[in-house]
Amino acid sequence: MTRVDARRARELLDLGRDLGPAAPVSDIVDVLTVGVGAKPMAGVATCFTAAGTPAWDDVAPDARLTYGALGDRLDAVGLDWHLTPIERLPRDGEVTWYELLVSGDRRTLSRFLDDAGVQPSDRTEREYGEALGYPDSAVEWFVSTSVAATDDSVFDVIAERYVGDDAVTLAASVPYVPAPTVRGARDAIDDGRALTEALGRLDESADRDEFAELLLGERVRETLATYDQHRAWRDPLSRAMG
Repeated sequence: MTRVDARRARELLDLGRDLGPAAPVSDIVDVLTVGVGAKPMAGVATCFTAAGTPAWDDVAPDARLTYGALGDRLDAVGLDWHLTPIERLPRDGEVTWYELLVSGDRRTLSRFLDDAGVQPSDRTEREYGEALGYPDSAVEWFVSTSVAATDDSVFDVIAERYVGDDAVTLAASVPYVPAPTVRGARDAIDDGRALTEALGRLDESADRDEFAELLLGERVRETLATYDQHRAWRDPLSRAMG
């Protein structure tokens, strides 16, 4: 993983902050992870009004990052991107939901769009999961198992085989839903540790900022809360869409 210099680290964190009114926390974490080279590609659910105002939870008229400025900001931090309108919503006037794909490598994104299609509905779950860098254990389990088939989770496996809360926290931090197997638990813990370290270094590079780690903490809390309340928490596309 390439070390991020101080200037680019600050630019990435500023981008993450400005994305707040337009995208969910979990997806912003993924954008930062792509920015530091710890993830090949991110799929972001983002929402803007017809006037270009961010509108993820509520319309944010004073937000710094408008629809028209989004591409320039992504270009400025060296991220390749592709924006696809998905659905118009009759909320606060006309609001459009978009899929934003972000990658640090133009070839990665171009190859994905060529092979899997521009529209999310054209892609298989396997194509999407592999492109986003999910481990084989997660992809194989997700595409071969009915969402309603089991209430088992990676947390149950961790509770049986690992001691302490650190392993659960690491598994909850990853952008995919881990397979409820020993291999899935190991992959999630390893990936969670790498993700935590990468975002910690990003904050450190930006003069000891704590923004990336705080966002990651929010994703962990959301994941664990969803698991505790519903247990049907494991669809990564539904999770990405809030």
